[in-house]
Amino acid sequence: MTDSDTIKYMTKQKFAVFDIDGTLFRSGLYREVFYELYKMNALPANLGEETTLKHREWRHRVHGNAFEEFEEIMVGGLNDYLPKLRISDYDTAAKRVLEKKAENVYVYTRNLLCKLQKEGYMTIAISGSQEELVEPFAKRYGFDAWVGQTWERGDEYFTGNVIKTHTGKDKILTRLIEQHDLTIEDSYAVGDSNGDIGMLQMVAHPVAFNPTYELLEKALANEWKIVIERKNASFELEKEPKLGHYILAQANHQ
Repeated sequence: MTDSDTIKYMTKQKFAVFDIDGTLFRSGLYREVFYELYKMNALPANLGEETTLKHREWRHRVHGNAFEEFEEIMVGGLNDYLPKLRISDYDTAAKRVLEKKAENVYVYTRNLLCKLQKEGYMTIAISGSQEELVEPFAKRYGFDAWVGQTWERGDEYFTGNVIKTHTGKDKILTRLIEQHDLTIEDSYAVGDSNGDIGMLQMVAHPVAFNPTYELLEKALANEWKIVIERKNASFELEKEPKLGHYILAQANHQ
């Protein structure tokens, strides 16, 4: 490596990448828009009835896969209905959600984001929610770059063509690293579910935040930091090499 190569490497910017739904935002942006569209009577009654039933099962913790079943019905049903969904209705619902709920965020991840921004990190948001939701939300919290799902627009209705981003986040992150000439050294990634595993595996400091059981297993196997936020406190769990198991490394009052 030449001296110029060394200088170039040393000047590469560090980055931190965050999932949004369930990680920074205390719900799902896409989910809140679905609820808003339903209240506006912009969705078919049968889709609302199916999701209401599954939502109840999830809220009542009827079984371990209740949330996944609810999401599958909601997302699948909405994607199927896209060619009949008015763009104007969707834009109205998205605006209402951002106006009413954008401040509904977790304290731990909000504080970590602010800390890393002050330290000069490039901050990136990669979300499975739609670009129209992700962009204004990301700008609100000072992200430098963001990627969201794309729903192709027609004249009055969506076409039904979707470019998904809730999986393959490692490929998206790789592209952004190359595009912005970033370094993996001291990098951070924060996520809460299976779809975030790829990007968590890429960085120096992965954080499994309020993880699903599947992500928890992956975090334990790879000795990643685990953070749980409940009520007015967050709890940071880390692997203790000498003891061979996880310990409470820090508790934070919110």
